[in-house]
Amino acid sequence: MAFPPVTPPDLGELVARTTRRIPWARRERPFRFLLDSRLFRLLCDPGQTAALDGFRASLARLRLAPEGGLPDLEMTPLAILDVIGVEPPQFPTIPFPKSMATLRAVDVGSVLVQMIKKEFDQAPELEAANLRKRVDELREATAPAAQELFDLCLTRFVSRETFAEDIVSQLSFDALFTFRFPEEHREQMAHLFNSFLLNRENNVSGLTKVRLIKGFWDRSFERILRKHPKARGEVLAVDQEMKPRTFRDFLGWEVIHYSVLGYARKRMHPVIAFSPEPEDRLKARCKAHKTALRAFLDQIPQEELAGIIRPYMEAWRPGWLVPCGVDGTLETPVSTGELIVF
Repeated sequence: MAFPPVTPPDLGELVARTTRRIPWARRERPFRFLLDSRLFRLLCDPGQTAALDGFRASLARLRLAPEGGLPDLEMTPLAILDVIGVEPPQFPTIPFPKSMATLRAVDVGSVLVQMIKKEFDQAPELEAANLRKRVDELREATAPAAQELFDLCLTRFVSRETFAEDIVSQLSFDALFTFRFPEEHREQMAHLFNSFLLNRENNVSGLTKVRLIKGFWDRSFERILRKHPKARGEVLAVDQEMKPRTFRDFLGWEVIHYSVLGYARKRMHPVIAFSPEPEDRLKARCKAHKTALRAFLDQIPQEELAGIIRPYMEAWRPGWLVPCGVDGTLETPVSTGELIVF
């Protein structure tokens, strides 16, 4: 099973060419610049203006933005929810409705996600007006130097008509994926959920897809150890990174997921993601993600892989992870397409 072509190593030159809009730049795929929510907090902290200065200076040094400027930074809907301090509501535990016992998995999922969404739509903390109010309050407390960054990532997002719906939709699907199904339904629901790894719609978040990726890593771990005895130490170290448990733990993996596969709008875009994690940890997590994804693809029959699945794989766009220190200084970008798969 082959992954898409590796990303070119000279990211700065690629961004610089696109920014200058030279004749052939129009044929380049535009980038999506994703910011980890933890890094956003650091850079917008009124007491960390030096970190923001360091971030801007590093962007210019790496040729990812003009001197003193910022690229078109954004955050995922669930990262934004985290930044504004809203805890995801818990869908109340309910028994599996007997009326759905004979339904197909896709119909079961559709009914349940609508039940969950209806519940979340009634949560005051998720109402558009309350979310916008919270963003306005945070902006007032943000230092003037950080307001450009704030507006790129938050103000622009909540100005969209459907922003609250986007958040609720992603939360609803994540709740569906954690629903405890009766044992006799788990296999068919798992098959349905696995298909969402190929789904390019934004109603299923990167966070939710990493829940699936982790499952494939866990089930493949012993096989990977046996297959790579000489790399046992590295595989064990990578396994330690594949241990997200809480909602926030999984949230930290979103930029990993999108930097490996790309970020969808009308089409897939390669991602340049900025993370507060060190280079070695980012590489370990990326290797785990790619290895688990291969385990998922390896279970698909070859004829299906070569037919139905191939267009989805060909749409994937590997990108880059950029480590950032506590002083805002960026390190060398990591090309996700070049990292090995166990």
